[in-house]
Amino acid sequence: MDLATQKYFIGGTILIFLLGVRDDLSSLLAQHKLIVQVFSAFLVVFLGGIKIEGFNGLFGIQTFPWVFDEVFTVFVIVVMTNAFNLIDGIDGLAGSIALVISTFLGWTAFQSGYYIDSAFALAISGATLGFLLYNWYPSKVFMGDTGSMVFGFMLTTLMVKFLATPIPPSVILSPVATSLALFALPVYDTLRVIFIRVFTGKPPLAPDRNHIHHVLLKLGLNHAQSTIILVSYNVVMILFAVVFQSIGELWIMLTMTVATVTIGAVLDRKLIRREASRLAKIIPPEIKLSKTHTSV
Repeated sequence: MDLATQKYFIGGTILIFLLGVRDDLSSLLAQHKLIVQVFSAFLVVFLGGIKIEGFNGLFGIQTFPWVFDEVFTVFVIVVMTNAFNLIDGIDGLAGSIALVISTFLGWTAFQSGYYIDSAFALAISGATLGFLLYNWYPSKVFMGDTGSMVFGFMLTTLMVKFLATPIPPSVILSPVATSLALFALPVYDTLRVIFIRVFTGKPPLAPDRNHIHHVLLKLGLNHAQSTIILVSYNVVMILFAVVFQSIGELWIMLTMTVATVTIGAVLDRKLIRREASRLAKIIPPEIKLSKTHTSV
């Protein structure tokens, strides 16, 4: 990451930080936040030169056409910034995921000889670790939109830099699948809640309590237990992508997708059965009897 790139990376991060502070003080409309996020992404992509140029041969795509790579990268940064914001629902979760991602990116950059990129990533790791001391359940400090959007923006930008930088095959052989593994939890949780909202007729951006961490809380786990489970899942996905990278990008991504959707479906089914059992216990006997006579 050269000096010019660093300048726009830091500048975009500052804009996201100011946006988060403003949103924490008084909630902004989604479209207003989107404008600032797109502009911040524009800085690092069009001016800083950080962009996804291709899919490393995945789906037969080695390089993207002119301009599409910039537009696609802006889209990815904006989406993942908001996806990271969505997982900040319980104590320690977003910070722990940020610690895992930044540490991995820092290690990978160091092993590949990109020491400035590594310094940025590991600096985020150190700051996150200090923050988690006070954000772990029961937390004394909350991240808010300021922290979650800044983490999402910085980590996604570093992930794009990871994809755009030649990585020795001895370090990472499947960078696209590995990048998906890094953000497996934010990606899955975002797609999941959007699907539920659309399926139930609600606006895709409407807030609710259908996130995967809410499912674990409803199943009786506390914040710390839920965070440990979800972070462990993310670590397993990363380890899988690294250990089995020789099987190819596509097979890694398909395996992770099937495993993630299956685990999510099992948790949802368990919650539905638990809620049905709970409702059956609180419905008065006379109502049950009345329903029985009515059906007859």
